[in-house]
Amino acid sequence: FRPSARRPADPGMARLVDIAERAGVSKSTVSNVIRGSALVADETRRKVERAIAETGYRPNAIARSLQARSSNAIGLVVPDLTNPFFAQLAVGVERAAGALGFAVLTAHTECVAETENAAALAFIDRRVDGVVIGGLSLGALLPKLLLDHGVPVVLVGAGEIDDARPGIIDHDTEAAMEAVVRHLYELGHRRIGFVAHALREHAGERRRLAFAAALARRGLVPVLTEAEATALVAHDDLHAIAAIDRLERAGRRVPADVSIIGFDDVPLASHQRIQLTTVRADAVAMGHRAGEMVITAASSGRPAAEREIMASPLVVRATTRAPA
Repeated sequence: FRPSARRPADPGMARLVDIAERAGVSKSTVSNVIRGSALVADETRRKVERAIAETGYRPNAIARSLQARSSNAIGLVVPDLTNPFFAQLAVGVERAAGALGFAVLTAHTECVAETENAAALAFIDRRVDGVVIGGLSLGALLPKLLLDHGVPVVLVGAGEIDDARPGIIDHDTEAAMEAVVRHLYELGHRRIGFVAHALREHAGERRRLAFAAALARRGLVPVLTEAEATALVAHDDLHAIAAIDRLERAGRRVPADVSIIGFDDVPLASHQRIQLTTVRADAVAMGHRAGEMVITAASSGRPAAEREIMASPLVVRATTRAPA
C-alpha cells in the first residue's frame, strides 16, 4: 500500500449492516455468527450464513486482530519497488511469511521521511506483528516509531543503527568496496569515480563512504566527473547499467575506455549483452531470512536484536579491464 493520512471508510462494517438487513437480524447477531458463538439459534444462524454467502462477505481481518492482538501480517518497507533488488527482497519476505501463515503489507517510501513515518503509523494501526525494512532515509525515525510501539523490526542492508533492538540482515559493505577498489587498482586504474543515486538513502551513503575510504587507503580520492574517470563504481546495478548506456551514447566504450562495477548482482547484470562486474548480494535470501527473523521475534514477544552477515563476493565479468 501507499501510506496516506486519509483513512477510507471501513467496508467490513458496511457489509455487516447489509448482512443484518438481509437476514432480518441485528449486527451483533451477525457478529456472533461470524465468531462462532453458541448463543445464536440454529434457524437464525442459517439465515445469517445464507446472507453471508449471497453477499460474498469476508470477515474484516483488521477487526479480528483487535481482539486477537495479532494480525498474522508483517510489514515490508522498501524505497523503490522498481529496483529489481527490492523486488527480489520482497519475494524472499513473501516466501518466508507465506510458509509461516503470514501475509505481507508493503510500503513504497522513496526514502521520503514523511512517507516513512506515515507507513509506521499505518502499520501500527493495522497491528502488524513485525516489520522488515529494506531501505531508510538518512536520519529516519521509522525503526524507533515501530519499536517504541512494541513492533519488532528487522533491517536489511542498512548497517548498524544507534539502537540495540532491531534485528539486522546485512552484507559487509566495507569489505565489498575494498574488494571492488582493489580489483580496479590492481588493473591499473587510478582515476576512479562513484555513481550515486538521487535518493537520500542510508545504505547509499554508506556505500559511497566505504568506496572513498578504500580509495584513501591507496592514497587516492574519487574523481568528480565521469569525463576524467577511467573506472566508475556505481551505487547499484541499475545505475551501473545506466552509466554504460550514457557513456556509450557519448562515444566512450565499456570497458575499453571506461571500466564499470555495480552492486547487488540483479538478474539483468549477468545478461549476455551486459555481463556486468558487480558485488553479489542475494536479495531473495536476505529477504527470506529477515522474514523468518521478524516473525520469530513477534512470536516470542521480544525484539529481534540479532545480527547476521551474508556473503557479498565480487563477481568479475566483462565490464572491467586495464585502462587503455
